[in-house]
Amino acid sequence: MNRRRQSSQPSVSIIGPGNWGSSLAHALAAAGVPLHEVIVRAASRRSAVKSVRSLPLTTLDRAQLDADVLWLCVPDSAIAQVTRRLVRQVAARASNLQGQIVVHSSGALSGQVLKIAAHAGASVASVHPLMSFPTRTPVALQGVPFAIEADGAARRILNRIVRRIGGRPFAIDAAGKTLYHAVGMLSSPLLVSHLVAAHQVAALAGFSPRQARRLIEPIARATLDNVFLRGAGKSFSGPIARGDVQTIRLHLRALKPHPMVAGVYRSGALYALEALPAPGKRELRRLLRQK
Repeated sequence: MNRRRQSSQPSVSIIGPGNWGSSLAHALAAAGVPLHEVIVRAASRRSAVKSVRSLPLTTLDRAQLDADVLWLCVPDSAIAQVTRRLVRQVAARASNLQGQIVVHSSGALSGQVLKIAAHAGASVASVHPLMSFPTRTPVALQGVPFAIEADGAARRILNRIVRRIGGRPFAIDAAGKTLYHAVGMLSSPLLVSHLVAAHQVAALAGFSPRQARRLIEPIARATLDNVFLRGAGKSFSGPIARGDVQTIRLHLRALKPHPMVAGVYRSGALYALEALPAPGKRELRRLLRQK
């Protein structure tokens, strides 16, 4: 497929080694995938953090951009702009992207955001890991699901790379990407937000942060283990599962001076009434909808 390829193993260049890009770069290097370049901003190159300092760093104006796969690991809002710069850089050398694959890692955006690269001859795709990358410290990718939106030969090449670094690739259509990405949002960032709310309520009850962690961590970990081992219905307990209207009323009364966390409580409880087994749903629903 690629007239630039020097070996049977596809080569990769990474544009933007943020939290995710740092993990990807280290995974590619560890798996023996040829990593031609890790393209950073000029300021980033001068002060490269430990997570990428040992990698082949360069800047976009100096990059060769000759790898089989040019993998953008930049924020969603920057993808179109960086792609335009990349295409201009290649065009300035009287060349194009024929035979190469340009990839972004947005879970919500389709490959359409890379259309300027497609006009320059590239195959375009998106490859999104459903995993949390909260810092530059590399995260192991073994067993991580990767949603791949690509066609034909490009999909086969990207599947191969993802498997090589330990991931589990699966195909996704552009139409399903936004809801797919919402799954990730609910599974990680909003789960963190929910636990922050629990810590806030513990603070309101007079517990120190250390005490709050000792209270919350065992039950939160046990709940996650139970859900994935036994299923949600068999893991659901507490006053809603018992239909205990009086206890829910006490909770709401105590939370009333704190409307933000009270809203988290109400919305979670109302969804539980819709999705999980509980007696006395009508009365509980009426109580939770009162302001």
